[in-house]
Amino acid sequence: MVSSVGGVAGSGLIAAVLKEATATQDVGIAVLKKSQDIEKANGESALKLIASATAATGSGGIDVHV
Repeated sequence: MVSSVGGVAGSGLIAAVLKEATATQDVGIAVLKKSQDIEKANGESALKLIASATAATGSGGIDVHV
């Protein structure tokens, strides 16, 4: 397929496609990192909530009444 595109124009086209693919991949990685940061913050918040519930009961466990 690449051999069917010849000359300087073909090289420019291939370079443009590769540049676009790299940019798209960079955006995907940035979104993934942001998602991981959010999940980490949510986990830390959950641990703090559990710790505060444990401290409030005084017995060392979470008091659960239905």
